[in-house]
Amino acid sequence: MSTSGITFTGLGSGIDTTSIVNQLMAVQSLPLKNLQAEQTQLQTEQAAVQTISSAMSNFQTASNALDGQSSFNAVQASSSNTSAVSVTAQNGAQTGNHTIQVLQLAQAESMASAAQSSASTPLGVSGQLIIDGHAVNVSSTDTLQSLVSNINSANAGVNASIISTTSNSYTMVLTSSNSGTINAISISDNVGGTIVQNKLGLVGSTTTNNTSGNAVVSNLFSDSATSMGTLIGLTSPQSGTVSINGTGVSIDLSTDSLSTIAQKINSAGISGVSANVVSVQNPNGSGTEQQLQLTGITSLTDSNNILANLGIVQNTPTNLLQSAQDAKFTLDNLNITRSSNTISDALANVTINLLSDSGQPASNVSITSDTNTISGNISNFVTAYNNLVTAVNGVATYNSSTKVAGPLFGNSIIENMMNSVSNIIVGQVNGLSGANSTLAQIGITLDQNGNLNIDSSTLNNALQSNLGAVAKIFQAVGTSTDNTISYVNSTSNTKPSGSAGYPVNITQVATQASATAGTAHTSDNNPNTETLTFSGNMFGNGYNLFLAPNSTLGGIISQINGDKTLSNYITAQNINNQLVLTAKQYGSNYNFSVVSNEAAASNNSGIGTTALNAQGLNVAGTINGEAATGNGQLLTGNSGNATTDGLTLLVQSTTTGSHGPVIFTQGVADQIANFANSVTDFVNGTLTQFSNSLGSQISDLSSQISDMQTNLNAQQAFLEQEFTNMDTAVANLNASAASLASLAGLSGSTSSSSSSGSGGSSSGTSSSSTNNTSSTSTSTTG
Repeated sequence: MSTSGITFTGLGSGIDTTSIVNQLMAVQSLPLKNLQAEQTQLQTEQAAVQTISSAMSNFQTASNALDGQSSFNAVQASSSNTSAVSVTAQNGAQTGNHTIQVLQLAQAESMASAAQSSASTPLGVSGQLIIDGHAVNVSSTDTLQSLVSNINSANAGVNASIISTTSNSYTMVLTSSNSGTINAISISDNVGGTIVQNKLGLVGSTTTNNTSGNAVVSNLFSDSATSMGTLIGLTSPQSGTVSINGTGVSIDLSTDSLSTIAQKINSAGISGVSANVVSVQNPNGSGTEQQLQLTGITSLTDSNNILANLGIVQNTPTNLLQSAQDAKFTLDNLNITRSSNTISDALANVTINLLSDSGQPASNVSITSDTNTISGNISNFVTAYNNLVTAVNGVATYNSSTKVAGPLFGNSIIENMMNSVSNIIVGQVNGLSGANSTLAQIGITLDQNGNLNIDSSTLNNALQSNLGAVAKIFQAVGTSTDNTISYVNSTSNTKPSGSAGYPVNITQVATQASATAGTAHTSDNNPNTETLTFSGNMFGNGYNLFLAPNSTLGGIISQINGDKTLSNYITAQNINNQLVLTAKQYGSNYNFSVVSNEAAASNNSGIGTTALNAQGLNVAGTINGEAATGNGQLLTGNSGNATTDGLTLLVQSTTTGSHGPVIFTQGVADQIANFANSVTDFVNGTLTQFSNSLGSQISDLSSQISDMQTNLNAQQAFLEQEFTNMDTAVANLNASAASLASLAGLSGSTSSSSSSGSGGSSSGTSSSSTNNTSSTSTSTTG
């Protein structure tokens, strides 16, 4: 063979050895070509399976859109007067009609400082100003510009800006970040009036009480146990004696918490005055915060700006640009007040936006089912099914026109899959009967080509007249005549109950863990700081709550309910002057223990030094006579149950015994979603395993093809070498033959010369002798 790429064959033999080798190898390669063709076919089949699997996954997605709990709860809202009121509705909103009259829009408070001659010249004052319970540090080098930056960085719920009204005249404007009277700006100096009152001229010397209803209230603070100096961020917390209805109360912001201040006011025995720390929902959506509320107040006199820093009294703004104002409106003739013009808690799952109150007529608000969205999801379901049919037809049918069969034509896996899907599509939903139990009855039918078509008129009529019945055709639904038993969830293993339903038998009702103090609280003179330690699943390694000295029972309850950790899990209440702690959730997962560092007494929590263990119970019982597991109020059919595997019910009953029955039906979309999962599951899906099997065969063939190709390459190399060797041997033989022929020719010539020279001269004789010698030598060599 030539390394140059140019091969000369048959030079010795005259035979075209390359052609012979190629023909021999063509015969030897036939098995290889058969394997390659088989591999190509398998690859085509695998690609076809993946195409069908993708179409089935899309069909599952479309089915899930109709099988969710809120799939048929889509709603839409409209307003008859969009210049005054706009509304949006979320899934779950109750349909109906309402009337809204806007009386007053909410607005944010805004105030201006005295004009300054420069925005970049140091103000020359230092200290701290307090804005809505947040300290802002001021140094003598701060300018109006840097002060504005510091205020905005404090995140105090106030936006500061500078407006130049005329040349060399700069005014700082403070605007509350949120509207409503609860967000009115509270601003004061840590002590005296050096910055806020004198230098900036934001407020005057007169004060007003910060009121909410019939109570005088403080700003909102994150907790009631931390000292106010720490919460506010004071560098030099003030102390002094404030006057409440003429009675002095000593307050030290460096040590006193909100609860301590309430206790001091209550301990002062001021006639008609009561102080309580109350958990208040922050109107701006940041959770629950703590507020000191005073009732029975006739007069307040501040000391060292203590009450002003707490927000209980507020200095009157010198230049009020816009006062804080709540939104006021009527909803179905009921008067409602909110701090914002956007209201999301008046109607469940409905957001109301108040836009104008200037002589606007009442707005009629309508909340209706959004059948357009539901109809669109049904249309997507039909399209996804038809796409699946198209995908299957493209690879698993015989084309009579082209006489070509698809790669999966006649495959039993694909045929069985499509038969199952078709049976679900055209079948009656088990457990439903009458005019709303099949897709065909609501206008969704199969045509002669096996595709689904929608009769829009029939479908829309069904959606408008009986949306709930249409939902049952598509969804997994559980219904019960017992209002203490409700359907929550099911799995693909849950079997339809039929019209008889599944009976439910409760052997144990769920309870909440609860602990009651052994000693009633009758006095408020505990001089110590009591520590309550909570433990259990909810509290990890334990959680300590410190109760301030002289705590009232109301103060203890308020502190527990207002604590950011405890309030997530338990509720405190007063029952017969005893502290009662109850888990917010049902069941044993919310058990807890509580113990005090003090022996139970009438002037403390009454918990005592022996831990109180609060134990909750899980619901227990059976569904359809099959075992079920309780978790709180949830009762779930055990895995492996013949009918109720995965069926989850919410049991709110307070009595044991027979309940139900629960009728469970699986609509078309739920059946399709479950079936699609069974064939496309990443591990165990039928199509997945089919594709993996084809992949394994393809891989095995690749190995066989590789090995066979290696052997064929070796065989070809061997044949080429053998033919080369043969050609070389023939060439050598030919060369030898040529030599022999040449020698034979020389011998004949010598004999002729001897005959003609006989009888010649002696010199001729000598020459003949020499020639004879040479001939003899040549002959010998030959």
